[in-house]
Amino acid sequence: MITISGHVWRKGAGDFGKRMTDFPEVFLRATGEKLLPGTLNVEIEKPLAVKEHFRMPDVMDPEQDLLFEICRVGQIWAYRIRPWNRKTGAGGHGDHIIEITSSQEIPNAGEGSPIEISFFRDLD
Repeated sequence: MITISGHVWRKGAGDFGKRMTDFPEVFLRATGEKLLPGTLNVEIEKPLAVKEHFRMPDVMDPEQDLLFEICRVGQIWAYRIRPWNRKTGAGGHGDHIIEITSSQEIPNAGEGSPIEISFFRDLD
């Protein structure tokens, strides 16, 4: 297990919130949980490639999948979601911004707040 530190980055464009609000059943089937709409964007010092636990087709972009990595923010179970274009491998904000979602609200996560995320893997 590794724990990385970062800080909450500026508010995103709302793309994940729209996906999760318009297609909640797709995210429920993928995760088994009713996720809060949107993601918490956490900027980290060094890019960290996603270690995929599972994926789903992106409901809004037919050329893209959403890669999920299970993680924890404090005691809260969460998911890192990384958009991934099947042709280019690009997507989202890149690997220096970790996009987190959960079925629970993450406390003390205002813009600029420090945050720690634990991943179930070794540092690559």
